[in-house]
Amino acid sequence: MHVKYAEISYEDARRILHYCQCNSVKDGGLFEPYSTPGQDLHLVIVNSCAESDPDATLKLRPLGGFYLNYMGPGIISIEEDDPHFDGAESRKRHVRAVKQVIDILIREGYPGVKIKFNDLPALQNLADG
Repeated sequence: MHVKYAEISYEDARRILHYCQCNSVKDGGLFEPYSTPGQDLHLVIVNSCAESDPDATLKLRPLGGFYLNYMGPGIISIEEDDPHFDGAESRKRHVRAVKQVIDILIREGYPGVKIKFNDLPALQNLADG
């Protein structure tokens, strides 16, 4: 089920997209941003990895993703399980982790800032287990 998670300014949505683009998997980060050609709609896949692994980018694991501007300018939306659906606990943890990543991006995702996402409580033991 596609739901609105946060509403931020359009400028903050652009800032978060830029942060994810600058910290993409190809640049050694955890994000895979995808944009719809000709539109200002974006999907960002969030990955997890073991930070203790020197070749961590080889062991990235997708946690989930979020959308920017899909439901409207400045709206961050996610795919969330139906509350009446009894999904796997790992899926619920992944959704919590993506929400934590979004919250941190809103607060701290500025150019030049280095964020250690794998220290988040919802991410612990996901990358190694």
